[in-house]
Amino acid sequence: MPLIHRLLRGQFLRFAVVGVVGLGVDLAVLHVLAPLLGWHAGRVVSFLAAASATWWLNRRFTFARRARSHATARSIGREYARYIVSMLGGAAINYAIYALTLHLLDHPLAPTLGVALGSLGGMFANFAAARYLVFGVAGGGDDLPATAPDGRPGTAAASASPSARMRPLATWPAAERAALTGVFTDIDDTLTTEGAITPDALRALADLRAAGLKVVAITGRPVGWSLPFIATWPVDAIVAENGAVALLPPPPWRPGDSLHPVPPRRYFLRDAARRAANFARMQRVLERIEREIPGARRATDSAGRETDIAIDHSEFTHLDEAAIDAVVALMRSEGLHATVSSIHVNGWLGDNDKLAGARWIVDELWQQPLDTTAERDRWAYVGDSTNDQLMFEAFAHSIGVANVARFVPKLTHLPRYVTQGERGAGFAEVARVVLGVR
Repeated sequence: MPLIHRLLRGQFLRFAVVGVVGLGVDLAVLHVLAPLLGWHAGRVVSFLAAASATWWLNRRFTFARRARSHATARSIGREYARYIVSMLGGAAINYAIYALTLHLLDHPLAPTLGVALGSLGGMFANFAAARYLVFGVAGGGDDLPATAPDGRPGTAAASASPSARMRPLATWPAAERAALTGVFTDIDDTLTTEGAITPDALRALADLRAAGLKVVAITGRPVGWSLPFIATWPVDAIVAENGAVALLPPPPWRPGDSLHPVPPRRYFLRDAARRAANFARMQRVLERIEREIPGARRATDSAGRETDIAIDHSEFTHLDEAAIDAVVALMRSEGLHATVSSIHVNGWLGDNDKLAGARWIVDELWQQPLDTTAERDRWAYVGDSTNDQLMFEAFAHSIGVANVARFVPKLTHLPRYVTQGERGAGFAEVARVVLGVR
C-alpha cells in the first residue's frame, strides 16, 4: 500500500493536525503570560496548557477508537496522568531546542521560532508515547477485555448485562478446533490495524490456507475497495458490501499468458437492473443524510460502492453516538437495512447480510449451504463490532478480537471467545490456536 495512503488512513497525520492546534495554544498562552512571568516560566505554563489541549483532542480525534472504551472518571484520570508523564521525554527535547534557540538567536522572533522547532523535534517522541504508552495496548490497563484471564467476566462484560460472557480463547476445546474446515473473518479492525493489514495477520491468512483451511473475508467495504486485496491476499474469496458481492482471486499468471493481469471474478446477488434501481434510491437517501444530520459525511470509499451506502463515523470523521443513532434511524425510515461497523454506518436495500453472504459463497464454491448446525460447526468466525452480530449468533466457534470490548454494551449476541490481542494481532492469535492442533 502506498505510503501516502497509509498515512492518510493512519494516526500520524491526525496526531500532526492536533499538534498544530497544540502549537497555537502554546503560542497564545506563552505570549499572554510572558509579560507577567517571563519567557521561561511562561513557557512552562504554556506547555502544560498545550499538553492538556492535545490530550483531549487526541482522545476524541486521533485515538478515538482506543479511548472510547475508557468510560470511568478514574480511568480517564489515569489516562491523563499517563499522557502528561509520557510527554516528558518529548518535552525535554522540546524545551532544549527552545532554550538553545533563545541562546543562539538575539531576535524578537526567537521565542516563536524556538516553540516551533521544539514542537517539531518533540513530535515524533510524543507520537510514539501516545500511541504505545497512553492509548495503545502497551499503555493499557484500561481497555479491559470482556473477560478476565481466569474466565470471569471483566468490567466491560459485567457492565453490559449479567449474561454477557466471552471466554478466553485458550479455553476453546482442541477437538473443536481440529474439526474446522474453514475460517470467516471480518476485515476492518479485525485483520487490519489503523487501516492496513499487519504482517502477522497477512502471514496468519497464508498459514491457514497452507494448512488446507478455507479462508473467506466478509466485509461491509465496497467492491472497488476490495479489488486490490482479492488479488494479493491469500484468501479464497472476499464477500463485500455486507453479502451482496463476492470476489474470487484471478487465476495465477503462467508463461505465455497476456502481460495484462486477469481481473478478479465478480458475482452479484442481484441482476443489473435491480442494482441500478436500488443504487439510485440509496443515493437519494445518502444525500438526505448529509443534508439533515450535522457532521455526517459519506465514506471516502463510496465511489467503489455498487450495492450499498456508507457514512463515516470513525475512519476520517468522528460522529458521536447520538449522530450515529440518527443516521441508523434515517436509513431505516427510508426502508434500508442499517448496521454499524467499527468505522462506518452501512445501509442497503435487500435481504443480504454477512450471514447470507457466507452461506451464498460457501454453497457456490464448495456446495455446503451451511443450513445445519453441523455444517456451521466446521467453520469459525472472527470479528470485532455490531456488524458481526449475526455471525456471532450463527457460529458456535465465534471469536472477537480484544477490541470488541468497546461494542459489548451494544451487542445482543456476543462472540463465544475473545482474544488477548487487538485487531490484526488478535486474528494472528486465532490462527495460532487453530493451527496448533493440526
